[in-house]
Amino acid sequence: MSLLAQTVEAIKDAMKLADDVRRAGDTLKELAQEIRDHDRRITRLEAQWETASLLSRRRLE
Repeated sequence: MSLLAQTVEAIKDAMKLADDVRRAGDTLKELAQEIRDHDRRITRLEAQWETASLLSRRRLE
């Protein structure tokens, strides 16, 4: 294999790797957003649970 062919092959491999890294980064961004959304929802549910718990204790008293 000639030096030129090896160079072209190395460039192609580097471009494929860069594309794979970009796609992985995009996926991670989406997952991070999803995790933030879940965290917010859990926080709201915890607050609702705490409120319901306090109200039920007051009713029992």
